[in-house]
Amino acid sequence: MTSVVNRVLYGRRHNVTEPTPDPAKVAEPVTTFPSPNFKENVKYLAYGSNLSAETFLGRRGIKPLSQVKVRVPSLTLCFNLAGIPYKEPRFANVRPREEGDQELIGVVYEVTPEDYCTILKTEGGYSVIDVTCIPLEPVKGIDSFESKTLIVPDKGTRTSHGLPSLRYLNLLIKGAREHSLPPNYQDFIANTGYYEARSLRQKLGSVAVVSTVLPVIIFLFGMRAIISDKNGKAPKWLNDAQVFCFTKIWNIYDHVWKPLYGDGESTRHTVKKADEVVANAGPATETDALLVKVEEATAANWRDSAGSRA
Repeated sequence: MTSVVNRVLYGRRHNVTEPTPDPAKVAEPVTTFPSPNFKENVKYLAYGSNLSAETFLGRRGIKPLSQVKVRVPSLTLCFNLAGIPYKEPRFANVRPREEGDQELIGVVYEVTPEDYCTILKTEGGYSVIDVTCIPLEPVKGIDSFESKTLIVPDKGTRTSHGLPSLRYLNLLIKGAREHSLPPNYQDFIANTGYYEARSLRQKLGSVAVVSTVLPVIIFLFGMRAIISDKNGKAPKWLNDAQVFCFTKIWNIYDHVWKPLYGDGESTRHTVKKADEVVANAGPATETDALLVKVEEATAANWRDSAGSRA
């Protein structure tokens, strides 16, 4: 059943009759960075779950033409994108860097325009911005370059404090390790801490909320995969439906689920080192593929001017 749902959510590129490809093999770029057609191709900066080859490359079927590790002095990583209470409270986002903030480190994938459209089609309602990236290791003839990345502005984030799940934190660290990002940056991600439903009330809340929310997400993204245009843009009514649904999810949490089941977003469990996250996260399951889609769906929970939304 999960494989069928994955087919609906990810489209024909995800073959339900075949296992997910080996991330290490899928992640191998066609050529070294930059490719011969560097100027014509799209440069896309990944900083969150898209660092993971299994998520970004394996399930979406996208193979980078080239890739490079970079730092982005203008941005910092944050976890202010609301997901599902009790299960996936927050996802990664970026915001302008302020004094004392850790600068963003990520990976720029060089992709074809067609694959870039696939990224936009499966990424919900993020806004696309251009940022200056500096390679972590010397690249002949390139000191810095412009890349596209995805962001949800402040007006689309949840202002109250919240944390990612251990599953999601592990996904980010796995991706950082696949690309050999600096160990101190991996520890910076781990030091965020994570939310986990541990009390009986919270566990009951997790079951109740997930069983209510996941069918909605499956339906919305099934519709998005079917009716989005060739550039990955969904109709306004579908974006508005996502906005409405996720606004209602958190309204219900604030007024019903939280009083009934207790805190579902900010109970912090401390982890300081990346190794601790990997050791405690356990093996990935097929259900994780559905939870990845939650991150993409929640990005639509904001409104922007016409044409800026993916």
